[in-house]
Amino acid sequence: MEIIKIKYNKDNIIKQSEEVERCFKCSACSIFCPVTLNVSKYDIENAFISQLFGSDEPTALKNVWMCSACEKCILVCPQDAEPAEVFNNLKRLSYQKGLAPAGVYAITKQVLNTGLAYDISAKINADRKKIGLKELSSNENVSKELKIIAEKTGLKMEEN
Repeated sequence: MEIIKIKYNKDNIIKQSEEVERCFKCSACSIFCPVTLNVSKYDIENAFISQLFGSDEPTALKNVWMCSACEKCILVCPQDAEPAEVFNNLKRLSYQKGLAPAGVYAITKQVLNTGLAYDISAKINADRKKIGLKELSSNENVSKELKIIAEKTGLKMEEN
Protein backbone atom coordinates (compact mmCIF):
# COMPACT_ATOMS: atom_id res chain seq x y z
CA MET A 1 0.00 0.00 0.00
CA GLU A 2 1.36 3.38 -1.04
CA ILE A 3 1.22 6.17 1.54
CA ILE A 4 0.63 9.61 0.10
CA LYS A 5 1.66 12.64 2.08
CA ILE A 6 -0.09 15.86 1.11
CA LYS A 7 2.14 18.91 1.44
CA TYR A 8 -0.34 21.57 2.55
CA ASN A 9 2.40 23.93 3.60
CA LYS A 10 3.68 24.04 0.00
CA ASP A 11 0.89 26.18 -1.38
CA ASN A 12 -1.91 27.57 0.75
CA ILE A 13 -4.21 27.73 -2.27
CA ILE A 14 -4.49 23.94 -2.24
CA LYS A 15 -5.40 24.10 1.44
CA GLN A 16 -8.53 26.02 0.42
CA SER A 17 -9.92 22.79 -1.04
CA GLU A 18 -10.58 20.35 1.77
CA GLU A 19 -12.09 18.12 -0.91
CA VAL A 20 -8.52 17.24 -1.91
CA GLU A 21 -8.30 14.95 1.10
CA ARG A 22 -11.15 12.88 -0.31
CA CYS A 23 -9.32 12.03 -3.56
CA PHE A 24 -8.03 8.47 -3.57
CA LYS A 25 -6.63 8.52 -7.12
CA CYS A 26 -9.25 6.25 -8.70
CA SER A 27 -8.93 8.08 -12.07
CA ALA A 28 -12.69 8.23 -12.66
CA CYS A 29 -12.24 11.92 -13.46
CA SER A 30 -9.73 11.18 -16.22
CA ILE A 31 -11.88 8.44 -17.77
CA PHE A 32 -14.72 10.92 -18.39
CA CYS A 33 -12.60 14.03 -19.07
CA PRO A 34 -13.22 15.19 -22.68
CA VAL A 35 -9.79 16.80 -22.83
CA THR A 36 -8.02 13.62 -21.68
CA LEU A 37 -10.01 11.65 -24.25
CA ASN A 38 -9.18 14.00 -27.13
CA VAL A 39 -5.78 15.54 -26.44
CA SER A 40 -2.94 13.05 -26.29
CA LYS A 41 -0.59 15.48 -24.51
CA TYR A 42 -3.04 16.11 -21.68
CA ASP A 43 -2.82 13.94 -18.61
CA ILE A 44 -5.36 14.89 -15.95
CA GLU A 45 -3.44 12.86 -13.40
CA ASN A 46 -0.31 14.91 -14.08
CA ALA A 47 -2.18 18.19 -13.91
CA PHE A 48 -4.33 17.29 -10.93
CA ILE A 49 -2.96 14.46 -8.85
CA SER A 50 0.77 15.21 -9.24
CA GLN A 51 0.30 18.79 -8.10
CA LEU A 52 -2.04 17.90 -5.28
CA PHE A 53 0.19 15.23 -3.86
CA GLY A 54 3.37 17.21 -3.68
CA SER A 55 4.93 17.41 -7.13
CA ASP A 56 7.14 20.43 -7.68
CA GLU A 57 6.88 19.93 -11.45
CA PRO A 58 5.80 23.24 -13.05
CA THR A 59 4.36 21.30 -16.00
CA ALA A 60 1.48 20.26 -13.75
CA LEU A 61 0.53 23.90 -13.23
CA LYS A 62 0.83 24.66 -16.95
CA ASN A 63 -1.30 21.65 -17.95
CA VAL A 64 -4.14 22.67 -15.65
CA TRP A 65 -5.11 25.35 -18.19
CA MET A 66 -6.18 22.65 -20.62
CA CYS A 67 -9.16 21.88 -18.35
CA SER A 68 -12.32 22.81 -20.27
CA ALA A 69 -14.31 23.42 -17.05
CA CYS A 70 -17.07 21.07 -18.24
CA GLU A 71 -17.37 19.71 -14.67
CA LYS A 72 -17.95 16.10 -15.77
CA CYS A 73 -15.33 15.17 -13.18
CA ILE A 74 -17.66 16.42 -10.44
CA LEU A 75 -20.45 14.17 -11.69
CA VAL A 76 -18.35 11.00 -11.74
CA CYS A 77 -16.15 11.44 -8.66
CA PRO A 78 -17.15 8.72 -6.17
CA GLN A 79 -15.59 10.68 -3.30
CA ASP A 80 -17.09 14.11 -4.05
CA ALA A 81 -13.55 15.48 -4.26
CA GLU A 82 -14.74 18.25 -6.62
CA PRO A 83 -11.80 18.13 -9.05
CA ALA A 84 -13.13 21.13 -11.00
CA GLU A 85 -12.94 23.33 -7.90
CA VAL A 86 -9.41 22.12 -7.24
CA PHE A 87 -8.54 22.92 -10.86
CA ASN A 88 -9.84 26.47 -10.39
CA ASN A 89 -7.57 26.82 -7.36
CA LEU A 90 -4.64 25.39 -9.32
CA LYS A 91 -5.32 27.83 -12.17
CA ARG A 92 -5.25 30.68 -9.66
CA LEU A 93 -1.95 29.38 -8.27
CA SER A 94 -0.53 28.92 -11.77
CA TYR A 95 -1.50 32.49 -12.67
CA GLN A 96 0.11 33.87 -9.51
CA LYS A 97 3.33 31.95 -10.18
CA GLY A 98 3.53 33.23 -13.76
CA LEU A 99 2.88 29.79 -15.25
CA ALA A 100 -0.40 30.56 -17.01
CA PRO A 101 -0.41 30.70 -20.82
CA ALA A 102 0.65 34.08 -22.24
CA GLY A 103 -2.84 34.54 -23.70
CA VAL A 104 -4.39 34.54 -20.22
CA TYR A 105 -2.19 37.47 -19.19
CA ALA A 106 -2.89 39.25 -22.51
CA ILE A 107 -6.66 38.97 -22.04
CA THR A 108 -6.34 40.12 -18.43
CA LYS A 109 -4.41 43.18 -19.58
CA GLN A 110 -6.94 43.85 -22.37
CA VAL A 111 -9.90 43.67 -19.96
CA LEU A 112 -8.23 45.88 -17.35
CA ASN A 113 -7.20 48.48 -19.93
CA THR A 114 -10.42 48.66 -21.95
CA GLY A 115 -13.15 46.91 -19.98
CA LEU A 116 -13.57 44.55 -22.95
CA ALA A 117 -12.22 41.05 -23.60
CA TYR A 118 -11.40 41.78 -27.25
CA ASP A 119 -10.44 44.67 -29.49
CA ILE A 120 -13.28 46.54 -31.15
CA SER A 121 -12.63 46.82 -34.87
CA ALA A 122 -14.37 49.06 -37.38
CA LYS A 123 -15.81 45.89 -38.96
CA ILE A 124 -17.38 44.78 -35.68
CA ASN A 125 -19.04 48.16 -35.23
CA ALA A 126 -20.17 48.24 -38.87
CA ASP A 127 -21.74 44.79 -38.46
CA ARG A 128 -23.41 45.88 -35.23
CA LYS A 129 -24.80 48.99 -36.91
CA LYS A 130 -26.27 46.88 -39.77
CA ILE A 131 -28.35 44.88 -37.32
CA GLY A 132 -29.46 47.85 -35.26
CA LEU A 133 -27.03 47.59 -32.34
CA LYS A 134 -25.10 50.53 -30.96
CA GLU A 135 -21.35 50.77 -31.50
CA LEU A 136 -19.01 49.39 -28.88
CA SER A 137 -16.13 51.32 -27.37
CA SER A 138 -13.86 50.94 -24.41
CA ASN A 139 -15.26 52.32 -21.18
CA GLU A 140 -12.82 54.25 -19.01
CA ASN A 141 -15.06 54.04 -15.93
CA VAL A 142 -15.31 50.26 -16.19
CA SER A 143 -11.56 50.05 -16.76
CA LYS A 144 -10.85 52.20 -13.68
CA GLU A 145 -13.17 50.10 -11.52
CA LEU A 146 -11.64 46.85 -12.77
CA LYS A 147 -8.13 48.15 -12.02
CA ILE A 148 -9.21 49.03 -8.47
CA ILE A 149 -10.62 45.53 -8.00
CA ALA A 150 -7.45 44.00 -9.49
CA GLU A 151 -5.26 46.04 -7.17
CA LYS A 152 -7.29 45.15 -4.08
CA THR A 153 -7.31 41.44 -4.94
CA GLY A 154 -3.64 41.27 -5.93
CA LEU A 155 -4.34 40.45 -9.59
CA LYS A 156 -1.28 40.92 -11.77
CA MET A 157 -1.62 41.99 -15.40
CA GLU A 158 1.53 40.36 -16.76
CA GLU A 159 3.60 37.21 -16.43
CA ASN A 160 6.46 37.04 -13.94
